[in-house]
Amino acid sequence: MSHILSEVGFLDGPRNKGQSRADAWKRDERMEELAKLEASHPEIFDRMGISARMSLGYYQNDKENAAAHGRDVNKEGN
Repeated sequence: MSHILSEVGFLDGPRNKGQSRADAWKRDERMEELAKLEASHPEIFDRMGISARMSLGYYQNDKENAAAHGRDVNKEGN
């Protein structure tokens, strides 16, 4: 069913989910700090709760997607 719906045309053209995600991405300093912690102290990061680690994974995935779509992901306050 979702395959059928994903092929539906829209009046203003097809949707680009990757671009929509890139447009919605916002820099989060808390997630940036978690990423630094993961890189510098992986043993501490591994002891953190699963929800924080999953959130960082989603954030990093969205950040990579935003960069792939031309966003400047390193800019403060983005």
